[in-house]
Amino acid sequence: MERLYEFALGGELEPRDALWDERGAAYRTFAAWLRGPELQLAVEAAFLRIDDPAQLDQLITVHDILAA
Repeated sequence: MERLYEFALGGELEPRDALWDERGAAYRTFAAWLRGPELQLAVEAAFLRIDDPAQLDQLITVHDILAA
């Protein structure tokens, strides 16, 4: 949750790491997931599983960013 929260607050839902090959299949798959509807569905499903108040706050923030 914290990593996704950091990505969302970074303003761009893109993997940012010097070790990632932007032409590689893993990078493209992950980047597509970050921008795609599957992430939104996963975030919405997480509301039912998270009971930690701090993580729930992060989840709400991520949800709002994805909805924008």
